[in-house]
Amino acid sequence: MMQQTDQPPASTTSNEAAWKLHPQLLADSIPVTELPTCAIRLLDDARFPWILLIPRIAGLTQWLDMPQDIAHQVLDEVHEVQQVLQQIFTPIRINFAAIGNRVDQLHIHCVARFSNDAAWPDVVWGHGLRQPYNPLDRLTRANAIAAGLKSHSRRHSSD
Repeated sequence: MMQQTDQPPASTTSNEAAWKLHPQLLADSIPVTELPTCAIRLLDDARFPWILLIPRIAGLTQWLDMPQDIAHQVLDEVHEVQQVLQQIFTPIRINFAAIGNRVDQLHIHCVARFSNDAAWPDVVWGHGLRQPYNPLDRLTRANAIAAGLKSHSRRHSSD
């Protein structure tokens, strides 16, 4: 289920064609799937179920720079990712944020949180050292999230 490429599929718009994933996001995460507006990636930190949504819009650095209709679509995709994280992991909280202080390309973090996780009750950003997944666990987690998103999309496209 996991896509093998780190760049978006053939694009229908020139803006998407010019879009490139920031090198830091490329290095720190793996592809899960593509939603209509965002690339979905798993942050390579086994301590937390942590998803990144990256809108495929060239040069986008801040939420307020998106056209309103696109911002609504991105928010719908954030909601979809959160629902899938809730369904798969049953966390007590899902933190989400678009911070952008270190990586200026707009990306939205969705992190499933538990009272026994490594950072609880503090934020995950800047807490300890990242612990990369072993390859099998990384693939298993990415595939589970991709399958959840595919199933979620199918259920909601028939509404």
